[in-house]
Amino acid sequence: MTQSAARGLVPTEWLLVALGVIGLAGTWAQVFDYLALGFLPGTVQFWKETVATPASTFITVDVLVLAAALFVWMFGEGRRLGIGAGWLWGYYLASLLVAISLALPLFLAHRHRHIRLHRPAESGAPAGADWIAIGVAVLIALAAAGFSLRHVP
Repeated sequence: MTQSAARGLVPTEWLLVALGVIGLAGTWAQVFDYLALGFLPGTVQFWKETVATPASTFITVDVLVLAAALFVWMFGEGRRLGIGAGWLWGYYLASLLVAISLALPLFLAHRHRHIRLHRPAESGAPAGADWIAIGVAVLIALAAAGFSLRHVP
């Protein structure tokens, strides 16, 4: 493999970037009605609606606790690998201001690429039956994003 080919993205990294794009499309399809209210009123309305039902409260708490745990891991892992603080804070702010479903897959792609290029002995990729679980998760994500895109307010 040539040096320039090695520096490109590999399938796992492309998949993570694609998941970030899917996350962005699926979340932002719903956000424009809130933004039309103005930043502060739209934000207040958004958070009121995230806890409007037991199911929405469940998923909100689930995502927020997951996000907090991921931020602990992301900053620690990023520092361990030598990923610059600017990148880490960029992913963190993108999570808060855009969507964690965009920022986290982009961080994971960045992490995977960094390990592959700088620590090849530590590099790993899904194999065999792993792809069944990944395929199911990707199909569910695609279905959710597709639903969101078909139900734009």
